[in-house]
Amino acid sequence: MAANCAKPVILLALLTFTVDTSSVSAYSIDVDSLEPQKLKRISQKESGSSVGQVQVLLKDSKMETSVDQTQPLNEKQVANSEGCYVFQVSDINRLRRFLCFGSEGGTYYIEEKKLGLENADAILRLIEDGKGCDVVQEIKSFSQEGRAAKQEPTLFALAICSQCSDPKTKQAAFRAVLEVCRIPTHLFIFIKFKKALKDGMKCGIWGRALRKAVSDWYNTKDGLALAMAVTKYKQRNGWSHKDLLRLSHTKPVGEVVTLVTKYISKGWKEVEEAYKEKELSPEVEKVLQYLEAIERVKRTNDDLEVVHLIEEHCLVREHLLTCHLNSKEIWKALLQEMPVTAMLRNLGKMTANSVLVPGSSEVQMVCERLNNEKLLKKARIHPFHILVALETYRKGRGIKGKLKWSPDSAILEALDNSFYKTFKIVEPVGKTFVLAIDVSGSMDQQVLGSILNASTVAAAMCMLVARTEKRSHMIAFSDDIIACPVTADMSLAEVLEKMADIPMGATDCALPMLWALETNTVADVFIVFTDCETSVESVHPATALRQYREKMGIPAKLIVCGLTSNGFTIADPDDRGMLDMCGFDTAALDVIRNFLLDLI
Repeated sequence: MAANCAKPVILLALLTFTVDTSSVSAYSIDVDSLEPQKLKRISQKESGSSVGQVQVLLKDSKMETSVDQTQPLNEKQVANSEGCYVFQVSDINRLRRFLCFGSEGGTYYIEEKKLGLENADAILRLIEDGKGCDVVQEIKSFSQEGRAAKQEPTLFALAICSQCSDPKTKQAAFRAVLEVCRIPTHLFIFIKFKKALKDGMKCGIWGRALRKAVSDWYNTKDGLALAMAVTKYKQRNGWSHKDLLRLSHTKPVGEVVTLVTKYISKGWKEVEEAYKEKELSPEVEKVLQYLEAIERVKRTNDDLEVVHLIEEHCLVREHLLTCHLNSKEIWKALLQEMPVTAMLRNLGKMTANSVLVPGSSEVQMVCERLNNEKLLKKARIHPFHILVALETYRKGRGIKGKLKWSPDSAILEALDNSFYKTFKIVEPVGKTFVLAIDVSGSMDQQVLGSILNASTVAAAMCMLVARTEKRSHMIAFSDDIIACPVTADMSLAEVLEKMADIPMGATDCALPMLWALETNTVADVFIVFTDCETSVESVHPATALRQYREKMGIPAKLIVCGLTSNGFTIADPDDRGMLDMCGFDTAALDVIRNFLLDLI
C-alpha cells in the first residue's frame, strides 16, 4: 500500500448496519407423486436450460472432495470468524455491503472496531488499484438512489476518498459532496469523519478543495431552501453552520445567500436592523419574512399563532418549542406538509395525541402518502425505514419513554404496502425458488441500531422475492431445517411477530441444498439470506450445491444475500452459477433477475 494511503486510525464509533427483513412466503410444490426422472425433465424445461448448460455447471463436480466446513476446499478459501472456511468477498462487493450496512456494532463474532478498519482497508485497496473514481461512483449511486439505509457509511467512504493520495479520486470525491451531502447533517458528518481520519491518513482537513466544496454547498442553494436548511439543522456532531462558514472562508454569491449567512453569523437582531431601511428584491423579502416567522414562533405560547405561522411559512417541527408539541392542532398543521421521513418517525406520537384517529382525514392523508410511489422515491425512503416504522408502530409503544398508542389498522396496511413500493419492481423470471432464511444465533444481532434483528430482515427480503416469483418455497435453517411459520399471504406485521418466536442455533449454510436434495425438491435457484458465519462440521455449501446439480440434473444457481459488512461469502466466486450480493438493497430484485437471465 502506498505510504500516503496508510490505514486510517478511526477514532469514532464505526458505523453498523444490518439487514432487516420480515416475511416469507411458502408456495409448496407437490413432488411426492413425481418420479426423479420426471423432476429432472420438468426442471430443465422450466428453467429453459440446455443439456450443454447443465454440463458446464456440473463440470468437475465429481472431482471435488467432500470435506467438512472446518477444512478448506481450495487455496482460495479463508477462515471465517468461527474458524470454518468460506470464500473471500471481493473488495468491490465488500464496499457495496459496507455502504448498505456499515459496521456499527460489528457482527456476532467480530468486534465493531476491527470490522470498520477491515472495510476501510478494502476501500484503500480499491483506490490503490486505480479504481478510486469507481468507488466514488458507487458512493453516489447508493446515496442518490436511496440504496443505503443510513448515510453514515456513504459519508465515511466519501471522506476516505477525499483524504487519499490519488488526485483523481480526491477530485471526484469533492465534486460528489454537493450530490451526496444533501442536507446540513450530511455535511456535518462528512467533516466529522474527515477530522477523525486526519492523523491516520496523515493529511490535513481544511485545504483549498474542502473550502471550495463547503462554499459551493451554501452558494448553490436556492435562497428559501438554504434558509430552511440552516434553521432546521442548526448544528450536528459538534459542528455548526457558523463553524463551517468561518473555516471555509465562504464569500456569499448573491444577495439572498448574503442575507442567510449574515443571519447565521450575526443573528436576527443585526439582520433586522441592517435590512429595515433597504429596498428589497421579492426573493430577499420572502426569505426575510421566513426568518422573521421562525423568530416569532420562538417567542409565542399561543397555539393559534403557531398554527398560523406553520400554515403560512411551512415551518417544521424543528422550528418549534417543546411546549408547542403538546397541542393536537399544531400537530395537525405540521402534518399537512410533513416530510415522509418525519411522518414515519412520528406516527406513534400523532396516534397517541389523537391526531390520527381511525377513519379521520388525517389517517387518510397518511395512507395516501405511504402508497404514493413517486413521493417515496423522491424522499429516498429506504425499505429499512418502513420496516422499523411498521414494527415500532405495531408494538404500540416507543423504544424509550412511556409513550403508548393503539395502532390503526389502515396505517399498518399502508406501511405493509409501502415496503414493497420502495423496491424497484421488475418482471418475474418464472423460475422455481428455494428461499432460505438463516435463523442462527449470529442472526439475532440488531440491525442498524434498531429494534429489528438480521433474521427478521432476511424474512422480509424473502417475502419480497416470493411475492414477485410465485413458484417459491421458503424454509428457515440454523443447524437444522426449521418449520417456517409464515406464508405469502401474511402481512409484514404478522411475519415480524412470527419470526420472533423461531428458536436459534448454530449455522449450517449447506442445509438448504441438502434439504432440497433429500426431499427431491425442484429448484432452479437457491437464495440464502445469511451473515455467512457458517460453523457446522458438514459439507461446504458450494459442494452441496454441486451435489444437488449432479444428482437432480438441474443447473441450479445460488444467490447469497450477505446481511453484514464482513468479508465472507459461501458463494464460490469461480462458479458462474453462484452470486454474492447485498441482501437489503433497493435494487435487489433487479440484481436477482439479471443474474438468473445471465445478464450479469
